[in-house]
Amino acid sequence: MSQFSLQIVQTNLQECHQDEDSLIIDPYLAAFKELNKFFQGLGAVFNFISSDIASKVQIMDAYRADHVVADHYADIITMVEFEKETGALQNTSKPSGSRTLLRLNWALEFIAHFFKRLSTASEDTKMSTLASESYQETLAKHHPWYIRQGASLALITLPTCKQMFSRALSSEREHLPQLLLSVSEAAQCVYDSTQRVYAENNLLDLP
Repeated sequence: MSQFSLQIVQTNLQECHQDEDSLIIDPYLAAFKELNKFFQGLGAVFNFISSDIASKVQIMDAYRADHVVADHYADIITMVEFEKETGALQNTSKPSGSRTLLRLNWALEFIAHFFKRLSTASEDTKMSTLASESYQETLAKHHPWYIRQGASLALITLPTCKQMFSRALSSEREHLPQLLLSVSEAAQCVYDSTQRVYAENNLLDLP
């Protein structure tokens, strides 16, 4: 597995949301594939996030690969409209693209909060504290009690920021704080715009 690149994540998130009328799915998924390298690099403690991301990206990739419906799944806005019109949101035999991407977007909010904290952290800061605070603000809102408890225990074992920073690409290490902040800002922008699409379609509570 190649090293995780913040620049790749930033570029894809920016390509996802080039203007107010588009939220392109392919770069959205590409950003998550790169982000999953980061989570996998943190070891087994983040398996609960990385495995969930991988399965949801796989579902979305399958929609994009299906030539019958692929065009409808090129953009988040057109996907939501298509699934509302065709009744796909009520189909319980397979996960809808809208439901799947909504869950990915919850993880994107966690990334935005976590990377923002990392961007100002010193090397001796406990990453577990930053991750726990970010989790409580974001993903915990959507998880049942037993998952929240398991996540809290897992996060305690995370390394220091110094150990995490040492795994960054050598070409990105010099500008790491700014890159982390840039990714956080790009993630927050895409998250907010995606949530707005779901809100406008009354789908924020999509089961």
